[in-house]
Amino acid sequence: MKKTLLLIALLPTLLWAQGTDSAETVLRRFTTMLNHEALPRDSMLVLETTVSYPGSADTFVMRRWYLPDSMLRIEVWRGDSLTYGLCTNGTTRHREYSARMGWWRDLFADEFNRKIQAYDFRGPLHYWYDDETRFTYAGTITFKGHPMRVVRAERQKSNIRYFLFESGSGLLTMVVNADHLPGGDLAAADEHSDWSAYHEYLPLGESLIASEQSYLHNGLLTVMRTTARFEKPNKLIFNKDTPE
Repeated sequence: MKKTLLLIALLPTLLWAQGTDSAETVLRRFTTMLNHEALPRDSMLVLETTVSYPGSADTFVMRRWYLPDSMLRIEVWRGDSLTYGLCTNGTTRHREYSARMGWWRDLFADEFNRKIQAYDFRGPLHYWYDDETRFTYAGTITFKGHPMRVVRAERQKSNIRYFLFESGSGLLTMVVNADHLPGGDLAAADEHSDWSAYHEYLPLGESLIASEQSYLHNGLLTVMRTTARFEKPNKLIFNKDTPE
């Protein structure tokens, strides 16, 4: 009996190891580990991210509030100054703040959803994992000595993306925006003009979020380190430009 139970427990791993890979299995394994659906619905998730640029003294802080399942607010601060913000109550209110203009303005839901993608803690697949995206399994490559399973994603009017998942853990390690991946063992990816790397994941109860990541865009390297906590829900945060 114990042997039977052990075999059942190991079956997903055995199937994974026997080459049954597909885009669907790789993505499902990762999203199952993230398990964002398990975030407490009676608590508000608060994240604080320090953003820095190696070789520069310039830093800023990004604060994010999330109340399941669709209330989300982000604020970017340099010192005591709010420089950018996005906020939605999930239904009727979608707002953006610009320090240059000095005020909040209304956005249409589609425009808001496009802009929030760069700031949403749930990661790039949250907005790509839908019926508009065509995922294909692109095989296994070696990156810095580690085997990676690669999924290619293509959407109309969007750049092609390659999602690299560590073969052992199944966690997303890197996202490369390119028509084609660099050749060889992908060692040249460090020089690619547009990529994101995920270095650490933080457990939040039964869920995971990326807690340390970096990305290169237009030659500028950016590093982000995130801490998280839960607070009592406060819907005013999502329904006012300046919550009390």
